[in-house]
Amino acid sequence: MTSPLNHVLNALDQLVLEVIDSKTGTVKLIGGDNLWVGDLFPQSRGRDTFVIDDETPFLHDFLHDARQVWREPRDARLKSGFWTEITKNKSELHLEAIAIKKEQRNLLVIANQQEEFKLHQHTKQLARELLLSNDRLFLQNEYLHTRLLSIFKQPSEHSALPVALTNIIENAEFAVVIVDDNLTTIVENSAAQSLFEENKPFHSQPSNPIEIILKLMKNQLPEYDRILSTKSNWNGELCWMSPPATLKWLKISFYPVKNKLNKLENWIVFANDISTIKYLVQRNEQLALQDMLTELPNRFSFWQTLEKHIASATPFYLLYVDINNFRRHNEFYGHDEGDKLLVEFGKRLKNEIKASDFIARVGGDEFAIILANLDNQKSCEIAIQRIFSHIKKPFTTSKAEDFNISISIGAASFPHDAQTAEELMKFVDLSAYNGKKSNKNSLQFYSQSMKDASHQAIQIENELRRAIENDEFELFLQPIVNLANNKIEKAEALIRWNHPKKGMVGPDKFIPVAEKSELIIAIGEWVISRACQLVKQINELGYRIKISMNLSSAQVTDRNLFSYLHTCVNNYQVDPYLLELEVTEGVLVDDYSVANKLLSKVRTIGMSVSVDDFGTGYSSLSYLKQLPLDFIKIDRSFIKDIVSDDNDKAIVRAVIAMAHNLNLCVIAEGVETEEQLNFLTDNSCNSVQGYLFSRPVKFTDFIELLQH
Repeated sequence: MTSPLNHVLNALDQLVLEVIDSKTGTVKLIGGDNLWVGDLFPQSRGRDTFVIDDETPFLHDFLHDARQVWREPRDARLKSGFWTEITKNKSELHLEAIAIKKEQRNLLVIANQQEEFKLHQHTKQLARELLLSNDRLFLQNEYLHTRLLSIFKQPSEHSALPVALTNIIENAEFAVVIVDDNLTTIVENSAAQSLFEENKPFHSQPSNPIEIILKLMKNQLPEYDRILSTKSNWNGELCWMSPPATLKWLKISFYPVKNKLNKLENWIVFANDISTIKYLVQRNEQLALQDMLTELPNRFSFWQTLEKHIASATPFYLLYVDINNFRRHNEFYGHDEGDKLLVEFGKRLKNEIKASDFIARVGGDEFAIILANLDNQKSCEIAIQRIFSHIKKPFTTSKAEDFNISISIGAASFPHDAQTAEELMKFVDLSAYNGKKSNKNSLQFYSQSMKDASHQAIQIENELRRAIENDEFELFLQPIVNLANNKIEKAEALIRWNHPKKGMVGPDKFIPVAEKSELIIAIGEWVISRACQLVKQINELGYRIKISMNLSSAQVTDRNLFSYLHTCVNNYQVDPYLLELEVTEGVLVDDYSVANKLLSKVRTIGMSVSVDDFGTGYSSLSYLKQLPLDFIKIDRSFIKDIVSDDNDKAIVRAVIAMAHNLNLCVIAEGVETEEQLNFLTDNSCNSVQGYLFSRPVKFTDFIELLQH
């Protein structure tokens, strides 16, 4: 070893060992005499040769893999990767080893990577700090989004709207653009112009932020068409390249503003420059392909891997996994707990797939999985059921509180469903979206029929909007009979759609579409208004009959519901005692605090409250004693076989006894036979409804029932 080369090795902070005996780990130092060599190998002092022992455990283990290289008949090499050694004098060495076979010589090169390690850690720390800053901006986004929505919902002259919006958004630290339903800018802040400022000598025209954002979304997002057609929220990252000098990474938030008829009126668009984070990440190859939070591969890595799988022409299934109601979880537990959930969720998904499969975090609460070498749906379903089973187990907060989540999974196969990465992502995104609003674990495989059903739902939504505008609905009433005096004491209001072409349409055909499209708010308000009119007409005929109305979960969480109820009561001058709200127990459990607040308010003005479909799917009964309730309606599924099924008999008896102990009255639904009626009478049920007495009928027919 020449002295100049030895100086070079010292300058590079490296040493070169020749392996004398690979079996025993006997080596000879032939180059490099840095001070840390003695700290790492104290046994080398004063010796020509020495043995690498388990005092350096990582290096000792690496020798097992290195022996394979040294046994090779031709030149070869193997890297160890980075590791840290703590020496006897407590100093830290950040090292990397390379086993080399060169011209029949076995060599081991060890490099001290102290500077690279510091740079790597510094890069990570800067990225973390910037991510925290980004989180702060995210919270500002959420606050500003809520504030702007409240302004849009306020009754005001449209001409005054831009002034109010400008005053709110101008002080934002990020770009804000408000556009109309045609994507034409109404107002934008100065930060938007600054963010999208281009090199003036090459661009004489002023920048148009919304045009740039829409062009980027269309070119980079497979879900672009779905976002616009379904008027959905979207959050994600886009890369803006505009020659000769512009290259920026942007964090974009895209929010729709809709009226009560679910008509799109505006889009609210936020944009943040996250280029610094991206550049820091790209300084480290691992970070460039890794999601900083979950340490899973990121969206960029996912697209690379997806393209490779497609290029290999080997069949596989692509899964798109979305956490239901993740935003609500963040609001309830806080963003730190939301991050904790994402990390744990990612680990669970990874544990349930094979080593040959691939998982990545591709969005806020969205994950993509490639199930490799899979060409039949049955095998895919088995893999997904493993995921569902693992996700059903409770998650735990930092305060040891258990909670459960549900997920929506969209699935598509290559090459059966699509032959390109963009098409596959479009299809799995649409599939997951179709199942998402059920709020339960759902799996949707892409199919043409599913696509057709989606188009049909859009058609029904458009027809529903016209139905609201043209007053095509009608309320039918089903009597509820008091068993104490065998008289009709109230009626349940059930909506029907008098379609101009299809005739009378039942709620099961259109209410699910109304709930998904948020038209349920407008339809619910129509029901409330019409029920108040009917109560007044019945009262004027001399009958004090209570009318009960069903509330959906969207209505329960609608901030304007109580105000609307109160206004209708005053406008029609009806006794609030003659109105009742029916809420399913699922809504009570899912939205407990909101439901509690609403139901407490309605009872203060004299309205009553009943729990509909009691006993279907929920085991916790604590809400019965905590919420302001008056009635329990036993679901018809328990009444159907009550005469022949001993279990149903026991359940109904228990429910009646429990309700009475809580000072609640009981109504049995679906009573169709005298035998069912006799059992309920004998067991002190308060009221019944069902075909034994009457089907739901038109208002005039209901009046005839009262008169008999």
